[in-house]
Amino acid sequence: MIQEVIPGIVMCVMGFCLLFVSADKIWTVAEKWKTIGGERPSKSYVVITRVLGIVFMIVGGGLLVSCLL
Repeated sequence: MIQEVIPGIVMCVMGFCLLFVSADKIWTVAEKWKTIGGERPSKSYVVITRVLGIVFMIVGGGLLVSCLL
């Protein structure tokens, strides 16, 4: 049961960061160096980042709840 707690916490933190840290900052650190002349992330990048944040929060929360049962 304890093996679900640490991944659950890590996934919740990752999801929280993807949801509440600016997508521009995430893009600047992770993706800007791959583009030529890119000024800002695309709208699809922002949407995908937010959706992944929600998915990570749900899966992490599910792991934490499963260890309580």
